[in-house]
Amino acid sequence: MRPIGVRGKLTAWYVLVFSVVLACFCVSIYIMMESKLRHSVDRRLQTMAELISKTELCAVPNFLPPDFERRLNRIFGSRPVGKFVRVLDLSGEIGSRTDNLEEDKIPVNKDLVREVVTTGKIMFETQYPLGPKIPIRFINYPVKRFNQNKVHGVVQVGTSLEFVRESMRNLMMVFLFLGPSLLMAAALVGFFLAGKAFKPIREIARTTRHITVNNLDERITVPVAHDDIGQLAITINGMLDRLSLSFQKTAQFTADASHELRTPLTIMQGEIEIALRGERSVEEYIDTLGSSLEEAERMSRIVNDLLLLTKSDMGQEAMQHDPVDLEILIEGLLPPFKLMAEEQQIELSSSLSEVDMVSGDQLKLRQLLVNLLTNAIRYTSAGGRVNLTLKNVDSGVEIAVADTGIGIPAADIPRIFDRFYRADKARSRQYGGSGLGLSIVKSIVNSHKGTIKVDSIVGEGSVFKVVLPTVNELPEIEINEK
Repeated sequence: MRPIGVRGKLTAWYVLVFSVVLACFCVSIYIMMESKLRHSVDRRLQTMAELISKTELCAVPNFLPPDFERRLNRIFGSRPVGKFVRVLDLSGEIGSRTDNLEEDKIPVNKDLVREVVTTGKIMFETQYPLGPKIPIRFINYPVKRFNQNKVHGVVQVGTSLEFVRESMRNLMMVFLFLGPSLLMAAALVGFFLAGKAFKPIREIARTTRHITVNNLDERITVPVAHDDIGQLAITINGMLDRLSLSFQKTAQFTADASHELRTPLTIMQGEIEIALRGERSVEEYIDTLGSSLEEAERMSRIVNDLLLLTKSDMGQEAMQHDPVDLEILIEGLLPPFKLMAEEQQIELSSSLSEVDMVSGDQLKLRQLLVNLLTNAIRYTSAGGRVNLTLKNVDSGVEIAVADTGIGIPAADIPRIFDRFYRADKARSRQYGGSGLGLSIVKSIVNSHKGTIKVDSIVGEGSVFKVVLPTVNELPEIEINEK
């Protein structure tokens, strides 16, 4: 069985709600109409009874029906059609009546008459002398003398409510005819409007189905009106932008990783082939094996760095959150780096202030400093300078590594933290870089809830500034993120 679509469900709900509202409307109209008709009947009966009570018809309680009819015709100008009139004494006995009202057919409710005589109030009653389908509505109107409150008799005026019932039956027939017609029309209109409302969604679904890895540049047309459908289209387009960028980075990463691993493999293969072409001395074999070992170590570093970044991306890397004194950590790192700088005729200086403790992984922070210092020394020419500063700032503790190296073009700064990205690929390989050092730095900074900023001028040097939250600030940052 084919499941009902959203369009059909919305139409069904629309028809259901409409039918409930229509039913409530019809019931309200029916009750109000019946009440209005009954009230109109009571008002006419009261007007007629009041007029009769002020005439001579009530002064003499023994008019015979023909004479009573003539006097009624003279008072009203014509015989009241469909009305029953009778005048009662205080005991409820009939004194005068119209000839269309036979005494034995519609008996007098003497208890009600006595209550009218006693209280002097106007009272209505409904009787069913001709059967349950023909109700008769009566008014019991007390007859009083001028400026007197004493009741001298009761005037009863009645009429059949058959026309009220007939009117209500006709109204019910109208409802029964119009109800299904209106529901059918509502279903058709609801189905049409639901289809019109879902047309943009169908377009979005159709476009999305045709988007594959081969045409990720295709986008959904955003409606002019920024309604919910427009927001949905914008959201999906944003998701496609992120997917496209992710695929591009994945493709670029795969190509770069393959190239980086292929270079040492090619070198190793060439050196081994040359060594196998003929007999070599022991020194030549040792040189070939040493060169192959260097390339193998290079590939091992690349693989280890990739594994580290992959674990960080997947959240599987173990992180310690211990108080770390960056001043002590940096002082322990500087001696070997000063030797490295001296070998390349580079001046390495430091300016370390007493700073607050930071919360983090000491090994990861050490790797961050090693990568930044190695990068600064590697890309600084002989006679240049590298300076490391440590100080407290408003947002935490700042580590700044400045060099007078080759610098980074402004267009390349946003991408220097991408994996395997190099501003100058030829010179980077010459300096031995793999293009993963800054990516690891960025990953470590992010895992410590810190920030990193780069300022660089080509030919003058670069400054890398890392700000890490202190032990007191880190819980507040985590609470805000949650």
